[in-house]
Amino acid sequence: MRITVSAGARVFRAYLPRVPILRSSTLVLVALVGWRSARAQAPIAAQFQHAVRLMDAGDWQKAEQTLQVVLRAHPNDADALNLLGVATVKQGRVDEAEAIFRKATKSNPSLPAAWLNLAQLYEQRDDKEHGLQTLQEGLSHAPHDPRLLSETATLLADRGQFAEAVRRLQAVPSAARFSDYWELLGRVYLSNSDFAKAEEALLRALHGKPESVTMLRQLTGIALKRGDTARAWQYVARALRLAPNSPELLYEYAQVSLQNKLSSEAVLAMRKALLMEPDRPDFLFFLGDALLDTSDFHEALPYFRRYVELRPDDPRGHLSLGWALFLEKSFPEARQHLEETLRLDAKQADAWYHLGMIAYETNDSEKALEFLTHALEVDPGHARAHWGLGMVYSREGRYEKSRDEFEAAAHLDPDEPKVHYQLSQVYARLGESERARSELRLYQEAQKKSDERIKLSQRLPSGVRGGQPRP
Repeated sequence: MRITVSAGARVFRAYLPRVPILRSSTLVLVALVGWRSARAQAPIAAQFQHAVRLMDAGDWQKAEQTLQVVLRAHPNDADALNLLGVATVKQGRVDEAEAIFRKATKSNPSLPAAWLNLAQLYEQRDDKEHGLQTLQEGLSHAPHDPRLLSETATLLADRGQFAEAVRRLQAVPSAARFSDYWELLGRVYLSNSDFAKAEEALLRALHGKPESVTMLRQLTGIALKRGDTARAWQYVARALRLAPNSPELLYEYAQVSLQNKLSSEAVLAMRKALLMEPDRPDFLFFLGDALLDTSDFHEALPYFRRYVELRPDDPRGHLSLGWALFLEKSFPEARQHLEETLRLDAKQADAWYHLGMIAYETNDSEKALEFLTHALEVDPGHARAHWGLGMVYSREGRYEKSRDEFEAAAHLDPDEPKVHYQLSQVYARLGESERARSELRLYQEAQKKSDERIKLSQRLPSGVRGGQPRP
């Protein structure tokens, strides 16, 4: 049985996996030290040990028969009752097992295994409230038992009581902390969106499991939620070195690479992923998207075309294909897909913008103004639509209006070089020489940063050459 608390969250171009809270899927047996020492010479101890061996072999019926022999000699022995409850459950007699576990808890209230098994029966019936009450009762008799504390924390986290779940986990004695303790604590923190503490705990867990791809993926998602894309990339790259042939991991690696402006790295990863799953729509779309960020943007066309074939009713596919065709100056076909985008979703501001720029490029200023204005009606913060309007007005010699649009674009997107360049030209035409020189300097600075980003996108720090990630 696994309990899941809180679904993972998607972030821009990256994936945060689901957050399972770890728990045992088997009923709990019991340490047999007492039988080995106090009863080591007694014949009944041999029967007890024989029952354990039968249970290890999965022979539940014979194990039950042997335990009945033990219980005839010691009818209230909690260890034997607990094992009998397990054997009974394994044979499908759950109601009977409940009574046996309950008898074991009464015979020895300090036996954690009996409380744990009784609680799990209730959970399997989807009676988590009764399960939690049972665990709480067990803790009143064995307050430091690590299994009772961790199982109680799991159910509390499942109910959204994260602070209390953390408190129970922190109560586990240091010497008794199990191998998955830090991972469990980290996932409780993650479910509570406490990303700093979640990362700290999962890093401690990773120290004990350095090859855990699952934990590295969790850490990737946490770093992204904290806005640390560089650290996220380090985690996901490390995970990819451990599982280089995982399509999902290649996809996640590509997403984080693109966030870090490593578009060539993203393209290499997605090409490999598509070799394994050639018609997976999200892979096709993302590879096309990544290619648009490179100098090989024309190669995006076949991927967007295939995406549109597989998902003809998705406006995003037509929009991206239309934009790629616009870049190729295939204006008639680009217009066709952009119009289809708006037929499917008239609120796609980018489609109105692209149609406006097609009209601009084909010298239809009236249509360009109409489409670009509509883009801003849909999305008033659309910087490129303001830039497009500035281009139309500038070509018409309406420099005051052009200036206003370029200034709006620069306010919304100050890192775009071409906005500052056009502003410098308009200011010069309006006789504002000082402002023209200032905008020209801003253009040069923005262009330098843009060139650096392009160089960075072509850098391959750990890529997927030859199908294998580099160390």
